[in-house]
Amino acid sequence: MIVRIRGELAEVGTDSVVVIAGGIGYYVSVPRSVVGGTPPIGAPIELLTRQIVRENEIALYGFSSPSERHLFDMLLGVSGLGPRTALGLVSALGQERLSRAVMDGDAEALTAAPGVGKKLAVRICSELSERFRQTILDRAAVSVPGDEVVEALVALGHRRTDAERAAAAARAEAGESSTTALIPIALRHASKV
Repeated sequence: MIVRIRGELAEVGTDSVVVIAGGIGYYVSVPRSVVGGTPPIGAPIELLTRQIVRENEIALYGFSSPSERHLFDMLLGVSGLGPRTALGLVSALGQERLSRAVMDGDAEALTAAPGVGKKLAVRICSELSERFRQTILDRAAVSVPGDEVVEALVALGHRRTDAERAAAAARAEAGESSTTALIPIALRHASKV
C-alpha cells in the first residue's frame, strides 16, 4: 500500500498531479486544496496518499495533511460512497466546511459536491455525524492540554488565535455547554474569522 509519495512535480491538472518518484510518474487524484498549493513544475512535492485497489483499477488519492486523508477515509466508510465521490466532497467543500456540514446534519450543503444527491447526503450525515464529533474530541484529548474546543479547531487546521476567538464566541453564544455542543458553534464562528 502506498501511503506517502515524495518526488518531483511533473504535471498539475484540475483535480490531479503527476509526481515523478524513483523514475516513475504517479498519477495522483487530489482535492482543490492540493492543486491550489502546488509548487512550480519541477519542484519537490510530498503528499500523503491512499491507494485504492479495485477489480479494474489501482488509483492513488493524495492529501496535504493527515486530517484531510482521515476525512477521506471516514467518507469511504459510508455505504454507497466511492473514492471519487469522497474526493469530490473534500474538494468541493473543503475539510472545515465538510466537517461542519456533517456534524450539523446539513445534507443540503453536501449536495454541492458532484455525484452527491439528497439521499446520499442524508446517509453521510446520519452515518458520520457522531463519528466526526468523537474524532474531534479524541484529537483534542491527545493534543496539548487546554481548552478542548480550541484544540478541536486546531486539529481541524485552524490557526490557534482564530480557534481561541471562535471558542470564546461560541461560549458567549451558548454559555458553558458541553464540549460536544460547543464545537459545531465554534466551527461556525471560525468560518467567519
